[in-house]
Amino acid sequence: MSPELAPLVGIDWKSFLRTAAPLAALTDVLTMVLHPLVFFVLLPANLVWAISRYQRRRPIPIGSGQGARMGALMGLLSFAFFLAFFLVTVSFQHGQYRDIMVSRIHEIAAQNPDPQAQQMLQWFATPDGLVMFTSIALVTVFLICLVIGTGSGAVVVALGKGRKRP
Repeated sequence: MSPELAPLVGIDWKSFLRTAAPLAALTDVLTMVLHPLVFFVLLPANLVWAISRYQRRRPIPIGSGQGARMGALMGLLSFAFFLAFFLVTVSFQHGQYRDIMVSRIHEIAAQNPDPQAQQMLQWFATPDGLVMFTSIALVTVFLICLVIGTGSGAVVVALGKGRKRP
């Protein structure tokens, strides 16, 4: 393949990152300020914006698979910013985080009539259990970011195929 054609094939990740990274950070900041469920609207909306801006700069066809990969990257970036904000917050407010999580775990345990479930939930309230609980929660958030990003990217590109770009 000649060097002149190389930029016209595939995704120019550097170009996409210039738009996607700030939008992923904006998604996380607004999600933390407004409400966690806003994420399910903001990530797809900002992904639409990022892909449309990318397509204006690079007006070549993008397949659904490429859109899915762009969405997965946006989801990964969004999780990275979330993780950074989370770790900074927890490091400065470790005691408050622990107190809130332990009290919430105790509330859930009190509502569950199963003694085995109560025993497991009580373990989550221990220092080791809280680390495990937080790790499970972070892995879950990571997977949600990837699934929402990948699915949204594929759908955005698939729905945008019929439109003409100016």
